[in-house]
Amino acid sequence: MTQAIDHDQRINALDIRHSVCVTAPAGSGKTELLTQRILNLLSTVDYPEQILAVTFTRKAAAEMRERLLDALRAAQSPQPPEQPHKQLSWQLARKVLLRDEAEGWQLMQQHQRWLFYTS
Repeated sequence: MTQAIDHDQRINALDIRHSVCVTAPAGSGKTELLTQRILNLLSTVDYPEQILAVTFTRKAAAEMRERLLDALRAAQSPQPPEQPHKQLSWQLARKVLLRDEAEGWQLMQQHQRWLFYTS
Protein backbone atom coordinates (compact mmCIF):
# COMPACT_ATOMS: atom_id res chain seq x y z
CA MET A 1 0.00 0.00 0.00
CA THR A 2 1.33 3.44 -0.88
CA GLN A 3 0.86 6.51 1.27
CA ALA A 4 -0.87 9.63 0.05
CA ILE A 5 1.46 12.42 -1.04
CA ASP A 6 0.14 14.59 1.77
CA HIS A 7 0.30 11.84 4.44
CA ASP A 8 2.62 13.79 6.74
CA GLN A 9 0.49 16.94 6.51
CA ARG A 10 -2.63 14.92 7.34
CA ILE A 11 -0.97 13.40 10.42
CA ASN A 12 0.19 16.88 11.51
CA ALA A 13 -3.37 18.20 11.12
CA LEU A 14 -4.54 15.67 13.71
CA ASP A 15 -2.21 17.18 16.33
CA ILE A 16 -4.64 18.94 18.66
CA ARG A 17 -1.92 21.03 20.28
CA HIS A 18 -2.20 23.59 17.49
CA SER A 19 -4.80 25.06 15.16
CA VAL A 20 -4.94 24.19 11.49
CA CYS A 21 -6.35 25.68 8.33
CA VAL A 22 -7.18 23.02 5.75
CA THR A 23 -7.25 24.09 2.12
CA ALA A 24 -7.47 21.62 -0.74
CA PRO A 25 -9.51 20.97 -3.87
CA ALA A 26 -12.92 19.29 -3.86
CA GLY A 27 -12.83 15.56 -3.29
CA SER A 28 -9.42 15.54 -1.65
CA GLY A 29 -10.59 14.36 1.78
CA LYS A 30 -10.89 17.63 3.73
CA THR A 31 -14.12 16.60 5.43
CA GLU A 32 -12.68 13.21 6.41
CA LEU A 33 -9.61 14.93 7.84
CA LEU A 34 -11.68 17.42 9.82
CA THR A 35 -13.89 14.59 11.07
CA GLN A 36 -10.78 12.78 12.28
CA ARG A 37 -9.53 15.90 14.01
CA ILE A 38 -12.85 16.38 15.82
CA LEU A 39 -12.86 12.71 16.82
CA ASN A 40 -9.33 13.15 18.16
CA LEU A 41 -10.46 16.19 20.14
CA LEU A 42 -13.51 14.35 21.50
CA SER A 43 -11.28 11.68 22.98
CA THR A 44 -9.43 14.27 25.08
CA VAL A 45 -11.83 17.05 26.14
CA ASP A 46 -13.79 17.13 29.38
CA TYR A 47 -17.04 18.01 27.59
CA PRO A 48 -18.03 17.81 23.90
CA GLU A 49 -19.17 21.45 24.06
CA GLN A 50 -15.53 22.49 24.38
CA ILE A 51 -15.11 21.82 20.66
CA LEU A 52 -16.30 24.45 18.20
CA ALA A 53 -16.31 23.80 14.47
CA VAL A 54 -17.00 26.69 12.09
CA THR A 55 -17.98 26.09 8.47
CA PHE A 56 -18.92 28.40 5.63
CA THR A 57 -22.37 26.93 4.98
CA ARG A 58 -25.18 25.20 6.85
CA LYS A 59 -24.84 22.35 4.38
CA ALA A 60 -21.20 21.86 5.38
CA ALA A 61 -22.11 21.94 9.07
CA ALA A 62 -24.80 19.31 8.50
CA GLU A 63 -22.34 17.18 6.54
CA MET A 64 -19.77 17.37 9.35
CA ARG A 65 -22.39 16.30 11.89
CA GLU A 66 -23.44 13.41 9.63
CA ARG A 67 -19.84 12.31 9.07
CA LEU A 68 -19.24 12.22 12.82
CA LEU A 69 -22.38 10.16 13.32
CA ASP A 70 -21.35 7.81 10.51
CA ALA A 71 -17.91 7.35 12.08
CA LEU A 72 -19.40 6.63 15.50
CA ARG A 73 -21.92 4.19 14.00
CA ALA A 74 -19.15 2.39 12.12
CA ALA A 75 -17.07 2.22 15.30
CA GLN A 76 -19.85 0.33 17.06
CA SER A 77 -18.79 -2.65 14.95
CA PRO A 78 -15.87 -4.61 16.41
CA GLN A 79 -14.59 -5.15 12.86
CA PRO A 80 -12.54 -2.29 11.35
CA PRO A 81 -13.34 -1.21 7.79
CA GLU A 82 -11.26 -2.59 4.95
CA GLN A 83 -10.52 0.78 3.32
CA PRO A 84 -7.23 2.11 4.75
CA HIS A 85 -8.42 5.74 4.82
CA LYS A 86 -11.47 4.71 6.91
CA GLN A 87 -9.44 2.70 9.44
CA LEU A 88 -8.02 5.76 11.20
CA SER A 89 -11.51 7.26 11.56
CA TRP A 90 -12.73 3.94 12.98
CA GLN A 91 -9.87 3.82 15.51
CA LEU A 92 -10.46 7.41 16.62
CA ALA A 93 -14.22 6.87 16.84
CA ARG A 94 -13.71 3.75 18.97
CA LYS A 95 -11.80 5.89 21.48
CA VAL A 96 -14.63 8.43 21.46
CA LEU A 97 -17.23 5.73 22.11
CA LEU A 98 -15.24 4.51 25.11
CA ARG A 99 -14.99 8.07 26.41
CA ASP A 100 -18.67 8.67 25.68
CA GLU A 101 -19.63 5.64 27.76
CA ALA A 102 -17.27 6.52 30.63
CA GLU A 103 -18.47 10.14 30.79
CA GLY A 104 -22.15 9.51 30.05
CA TRP A 105 -22.17 12.02 27.19
CA GLN A 106 -24.72 10.15 25.03
CA LEU A 107 -23.32 11.68 21.84
CA MET A 108 -25.33 9.39 19.58
CA GLN A 109 -28.57 10.63 21.13
CA GLN A 110 -27.64 14.23 21.92
CA HIS A 111 -26.32 15.72 18.68
CA GLN A 112 -26.90 19.24 19.98
CA ARG A 113 -23.78 18.77 22.10
CA TRP A 114 -21.74 19.10 18.90
CA LEU A 115 -21.21 22.78 18.22
CA PHE A 116 -21.15 23.47 14.48
CA TYR A 117 -21.65 27.02 13.27
CA THR A 118 -21.48 28.83 9.97
CA SER A 119 -19.43 31.97 9.53
